[in-house]
Amino acid sequence: MFNFLTQKKNGEMQSVLDLISVDIKKMKITQMAIEKAVGMISHAIAKSEFVVQGVDGRKLDDLYWLLNVRPNLNETATDFWIEVVQKLLKESEAVICVIGNRFYLADSFYTDNSVTRNRIYRNVVISANDETMQLNKQFTSDQVIHLKAKNKKIYAFMKTVMSIHDDVVSAMENAIRLKNTPKFSFTMAGQMPVIRTLNPDGTERTLTIDEFKNNIKTMLESDKIEVVQLNNGMSLDKIAIDTAVTSEDIVKMSREIFEECAFAFDIPKSVFLGEITEKADSTNEFITYAVSWIVELIQDSLNAILVGKEDYLKGEKIWIDLTKFKHRDLVESAGNLDKLRAIGFSFDEIREAIGYEALNDDFGKERVITKNYTDDLEGGGVKE
Repeated sequence: MFNFLTQKKNGEMQSVLDLISVDIKKMKITQMAIEKAVGMISHAIAKSEFVVQGVDGRKLDDLYWLLNVRPNLNETATDFWIEVVQKLLKESEAVICVIGNRFYLADSFYTDNSVTRNRIYRNVVISANDETMQLNKQFTSDQVIHLKAKNKKIYAFMKTVMSIHDDVVSAMENAIRLKNTPKFSFTMAGQMPVIRTLNPDGTERTLTIDEFKNNIKTMLESDKIEVVQLNNGMSLDKIAIDTAVTSEDIVKMSREIFEECAFAFDIPKSVFLGEITEKADSTNEFITYAVSWIVELIQDSLNAILVGKEDYLKGEKIWIDLTKFKHRDLVESAGNLDKLRAIGFSFDEIREAIGYEALNDDFGKERVITKNYTDDLEGGGVKE
């Protein structure tokens, strides 16, 4: 079996099959890294609570149900938000259509480029649980929740993945092109020997080295059975290159790709690689740099479409409570929770912060200060 060759920029010959093998491996590792990064961010948001905040406190209403439990008849909120965030990160945008009292993720759509008026969304195809449906209805920009993620680092990393894919395709095309044109080496010992052949009329003539190589090439390309006659000191051999790729090379390449992916998605390397230490709270860094900007984007869009300007200015809003994503040990947190209670947090607020249900009674709503803060009537200040 032939080892096909391609030439590097420095002129060195390289096995095309090795190039294909390495690039396919690199592409698979890169795709796995992207899926891991996107999955970490989307699961963090899907696990969080979408809070519907009214003027008098949190609401448990139909909107809360849609955002946290059942956005439509065929999907859970967890699956829905995972799909939304993954589409947002992979394709730089995601559109949620509000149809009646249901939310659906748009699989594809067409929109105009209007700047000063509401954009029109046509040819909308919605999806739920991997099933799609074409809609005849048109939507305006105030009827859809259009999320756009403008992260240049993610875009650049995705472009790198496409470049790797192009390299693989190019290498495979070269391999196919070279399949029927294998390379041979022709060597001679000492000076050029005298090579003679017969002309059609039977007369003898001497061949040049180029003429002799062309004759060999013609015979090798022929479908007929041919005999290649070589003089003493001549040899004709196939060119072959052994693979130089080792498992250590693959491991090193994998780590480099994972570190580049973590950088592109602003995920702390220690979190992405599972190397979290006790010295640094990498989970907080993950939330701060990789998740919070997506959360802000979703919150702004939900408030603009579902709450509206007037109600928002009155104090109503939708916000995502990321504290439900991070695990908290109740015993380890007891001291800090006691401090919150001491400075005026209600019992219900503390319970909700650690994932427990509020009591919703007078005791749970009561605020107390146990630090002996009192007004200094003489000095007009505050003392403990």
